[in-house]
Amino acid sequence: MTRRFSRLAFVVLAVGCAQHWDPRLEQPTPIKPADAVLIWSSGTVEKWHAVVITSDSVSGIPYGTSLKCDSCRRSIPLGVVDSMKVRHKTGAKDVAVTSLVFAGIVAVGLVVENLVAWAIR
Repeated sequence: MTRRFSRLAFVVLAVGCAQHWDPRLEQPTPIKPADAVLIWSSGTVEKWHAVVITSDSVSGIPYGTSLKCDSCRRSIPLGVVDSMKVRHKTGAKDVAVTSLVFAGIVAVGLVVENLVAWAIR
């Protein structure tokens, strides 16, 4: 019985950690300027930051260029973009908080599992 609940706890944690983002594109959707975005299009990949997604295009500044160089901004029609991936910058503080939250979730899951197993006996 305990194994069954362990598997259930693992599945619940795995589903809870999944991320999915569907921005509404009625208005331009900016991404944090410091975040790198990999954009695949026509067999090539571009790495940009300060990316803005609109209903018909994606624009951004090449990653090696300063964020202050607005004249360096490039644009690609959204119709020719194959896929995009955002690489968020995370600091040590973010990692520590995420680790503590994850450890807390696992601890609560184990306590609940043991309580259910104890109640079933």
